[in-house]
Amino acid sequence: MNNTFDLFIVGAGPAGLMAAVSAAAAGKRVGVAEFLPSAGRKLLASGSGKCNLTNLLEPEEMAARFTAGARRILPALRAFPPEELRLWFRRRGVPTSPVDGFHCFPDSQRAGDVLDALLREAAQYNVQIFCNTAVEELLISDGKISGCRAGKREFHAEKLLLAGGGNGYPALGARGLGYRLAASAGHTILTPVPALVGLRTKEEWPTRLAGITVERARAGFGRGRFREGVLLFTKTGVSGPAVLDLAGEINRRLLTGPEAVLTLRFEAKYAAEFWRAELERRRQSDGRKPVEAVLAEFFRRRLAETLAGLAGCTARRLAELTAAERNRLAGLLDAMPLVVTGNDGWEKAMATCGGVALDEVNPRTMESRLLPGLRFAGEMLDVGAPCGGYNLQWAFSSGRLAALA
Repeated sequence: MNNTFDLFIVGAGPAGLMAAVSAAAAGKRVGVAEFLPSAGRKLLASGSGKCNLTNLLEPEEMAARFTAGARRILPALRAFPPEELRLWFRRRGVPTSPVDGFHCFPDSQRAGDVLDALLREAAQYNVQIFCNTAVEELLISDGKISGCRAGKREFHAEKLLLAGGGNGYPALGARGLGYRLAASAGHTILTPVPALVGLRTKEEWPTRLAGITVERARAGFGRGRFREGVLLFTKTGVSGPAVLDLAGEINRRLLTGPEAVLTLRFEAKYAAEFWRAELERRRQSDGRKPVEAVLAEFFRRRLAETLAGLAGCTARRLAELTAAERNRLAGLLDAMPLVVTGNDGWEKAMATCGGVALDEVNPRTMESRLLPGLRFAGEMLDVGAPCGGYNLQWAFSSGRLAALA
């Protein structure tokens, strides 16, 4: 068998497959190595099997939401923006729609249709996919990439793309092999930590509210880092979009210390000033009501009772609170501190924070600045994508750019 290719790709996930079909359609001979028995297993699980493959943001606004910074993300997103990604799949029999006016899913709500479209394209252009093939070593000749080795088999190519994905969902293939290969080429690897994952708290009260959601919460971490969205209380702490987008940064902080502080606002649009004024107004009009009854007009009853208890106001009438007590309650409703001590682990992580340092990669070609011919795509890179179609859009865009640049 001829093991010489124009482009060889490590990883048959969304980034690797899009790179493969893009290069092959341009007339290149392409091979792909996949560790698992079949391609795209993690893609099949994305979006709970429904595959939120992008959203309606323009490239500039989308790039601004990555923690890596827009200038490093924009070249790929501009080269293959959300609108073109949706058109690409529609032309291959997979129409998509923004089901909630923002997040785009296949009309069939089946991630399998997205994978099937990629695999049909790969077959049409004779992409060779080698499953059950774990690449163990990069081959380097005369200071540039020349291929890779998997067991006793060598694959030769002047261009090699590492698209092995992150460490999330290890049962679906995550092994960190791509990071080790990148490190062997001299690249800096920012320690991968779970991202888009539930957080475990030192406090027990969130676990007693497991299953309760807050529709319009705001979570904060560090200076000026806030996310708004649904907050979900879990058996281990907190989750939901408001928390998930900050999880990677919080878990990175936990690498250097045992704890990190997250703050929660239980109604995103209501800051402390609103609550102080509202509590004063209600003290005058409904002062005989218990504090938890007033809060229950804004929140679920169990949450209202918990908040009253945390403020030391349980079973007390609103009129009985001193000004200092009302201020304390308003402050907690605005920014309730939670001490985060851990996360729900790689088995639950939807993404990875960390990976190949971006300053070592040319964002206009996705090529290594250290080893000519070596390229990267998807979660191999430390991009910090939020929840909501960003990771898959980045995978498709960066894979296509790496193949065609």
